[in-house]
Amino acid sequence: MARPLKQSRVRLFRAFLAAEAGGTGIEFTIIAGGIGLAMLFPLYLVGSMLSEKFEMIAAALRHQNN
Repeated sequence: MARPLKQSRVRLFRAFLAAEAGGTGIEFTIIAGGIGLAMLFPLYLVGSMLSEKFEMIAAALRHQNN
């Protein structure tokens, strides 16, 4: 009983590997993920620089109001 189930799983897995219908979607997903990872570090740096600028502006406004 276990043998036909195992064979059908192997056959299904081989069919999955041979199928190319969803290849384009997977490729675009991988490309989008790579672009996202490439953008992560620069956006982190820009975000921290902007945060520092806004903190300086807020401190200047607080100092001016006191």
